[in-house]
Amino acid sequence: MKRSKTSAASRSLKFGSFRNSGGRRGGSNRTQQFVKDEEPLSPAVIKELKRRLQDSRDPVRYMLVSEFSRRFILYYNVSSDMFVMNEPSGGTLFKRREAAESVKKLLGKGISIVKYTTKHGKLKRLSPYRGRSVRRHRRNA
Repeated sequence: MKRSKTSAASRSLKFGSFRNSGGRRGGSNRTQQFVKDEEPLSPAVIKELKRRLQDSRDPVRYMLVSEFSRRFILYYNVSSDMFVMNEPSGGTLFKRREAAESVKKLLGKGISIVKYTTKHGKLKRLSPYRGRSVRRHRRNA
């Protein structure tokens, strides 16, 4: 049986050596002292932090879309103020629906807000295709 030629120092770095510290790593006194010196957070700050954390974990995003047909969809890109054809990755994703609605008001008619998810690094459309609603004027005869 052959033994690998690793030194004791490399083994201790690889597996971690706790013999000298009695099972603890150093610096625990410093962290306890740091925690004692800080003020406790107010309930309002804790609530805001929890809301922000939950918001950051939410994969739902919104995009402005102009849909002519299933094969011809324009996605709005805010930074270039242009539409990208048939490529959702070229459009701007909004974290908040209110922000998307305010930009939609500036763009005018024919724009809809579509819900997407960004799980696993891919864009997936959540809201169904609606198509363009064309209103026809009736003539009074």
